[in-house]
Amino acid sequence: MDEKYTLTMPEAEADCVRAAYEAARVILEYGSGGSTVMASKRPGKLIFSVESDRDWAMGLQLHIDEADLPSPAMLYHVDIGPTGTWGRPRDSRSWQLFHRYPLAIWDEPFFRQPDVVLIDGRFRPACLAAVCMMVDRPVTVLFDDYVDREAYHQVEEFVKPTRTIGRMAEFHVEPGLVERNNVARLIAAYAEVTYAKGKRYQVYNE
Repeated sequence: MDEKYTLTMPEAEADCVRAAYEAARVILEYGSGGSTVMASKRPGKLIFSVESDRDWAMGLQLHIDEADLPSPAMLYHVDIGPTGTWGRPRDSRSWQLFHRYPLAIWDEPFFRQPDVVLIDGRFRPACLAAVCMMVDRPVTVLFDDYVDREAYHQVEEFVKPTRTIGRMAEFHVEPGLVERNNVARLIAAYAEVTYAKGKRYQVYNE
């Protein structure tokens, strides 16, 4: 397999993802790559992987299809406007599209409710907020790069991690978790984005 599609997490986090994927039937990923290939190598899985970089998504889909792996993976490209490194938006000009990244997949007729969600792409707080709003059964969420990035910790106003594994946090999300008094906090999560030209977290509709 092509080395650019290998799982690049530290070993403890990678082991956590492998174990969660092994136990799951339906897998949802925000951000695609080595984890997607790893999931497809396991039989009996259905994988949905949301991706903002169109070229990356097309290349990875072709790679998986040509490898004829045991489980199907659907690379689901969401247009958020022009993207730069790691699929980050280049600027705020297409901010009206940003909400589609965490939400659009849930409304597709082919989508199935996941058993596990890996958040390792763009708009990460918003992705967790989307899971909290949309699930209809209990789900495990693995949120990569969570521990050292304080901007992500705002999500603890509506859901707290059950444990941390290195830099990763694990959340247990159940239907009905979001109460009316938490809606404003969920909406606020959609205002966090990292642009390709810098690392500062910014409100995308400034």
